[in-house]
Amino acid sequence: MPPLKALRTFEAAGRLESLKKAADELHVTTGAVSQQIKLLEEFIGVDLFKRQNKSVRLTEAGREVLPLVEEAFELLNQAVIKAQEFGNQKLITVSVAPSFGAKWLLPKLELFRRGHPDIDLRVDASTRLVDFSLEDVDLAIRYGPPKERGLHLELLTDEELFPVCSPRLLERGHRFAHPSDLAGQTLLHFGGRADDRDFPGWSQWLASAGVAGLEVVNGPRFSMSSMVLQAAMDGQGIALGSSVLAADDLRAGRLVRLFEVSIRAKHNYYLICTRNTFNRPDIQRFVRWIKAEMGGDSDESPDHRG
Repeated sequence: MPPLKALRTFEAAGRLESLKKAADELHVTTGAVSQQIKLLEEFIGVDLFKRQNKSVRLTEAGREVLPLVEEAFELLNQAVIKAQEFGNQKLITVSVAPSFGAKWLLPKLELFRRGHPDIDLRVDASTRLVDFSLEDVDLAIRYGPPKERGLHLELLTDEELFPVCSPRLLERGHRFAHPSDLAGQTLLHFGGRADDRDFPGWSQWLASAGVAGLEVVNGPRFSMSSMVLQAAMDGQGIALGSSVLAADDLRAGRLVRLFEVSIRAKHNYYLICTRNTFNRPDIQRFVRWIKAEMGGDSDESPDHRG
């Protein structure tokens, strides 16, 4: 029997009809793809591809063999999934953006455990890209446009931004009947620069609220969203809260939402994993749970103090 690696490479190259795309999906070089295909062709004694300059096309033999190889890999995948169902305690390793982990996932871990006592979660906080072929990670949750190719992607939720503050500010007599009442208040900022286009800030929100001439450059800046929200909870100023990250604090009364006006964040949260991993029953349960919880957050009615 030929090496499974060579068969897997042939399946990807045949399905995508491109050595480069197959290399991207398998996270290897184009040369490594060519080498594996050559190894398979030498093993069976038949050419599977026609090479034409930089492109490749399946030969008649390749077209006949490809669907059989695809079916074989699907059967192998189903066999692995079936075997995993006989395991007792399952472990899912999730790599999450630090602020998402601290402000959204950790407060809900006990809720997940009660509903899924047979699944343990191992949480790793990181912002770097995950190499699923080398790292012991099942899922990644990242903020921003996904850079990974050849993987399964799930958009988890859309994100809105709106002003939030500690209820203590209101208890001190501050009143916010109109967005222009933010004049003279300390505004808390996320990101390194006032003009950071990747992360809409106070300038964009004030413009959406119809407020002009308000100073938005000054005020503390933080590199993590969780730090911005913590500063707001400590009464240090007013933050642009995320509908995702601030949901738990709004629900608990640690933060209050000041105005109805919100702006759409430029990016959103994505769940990322390999296609085979996504088909695992325990992964399916986790994905259903996290999407249901995020849907519940978006339906929450935060405390408005306009």
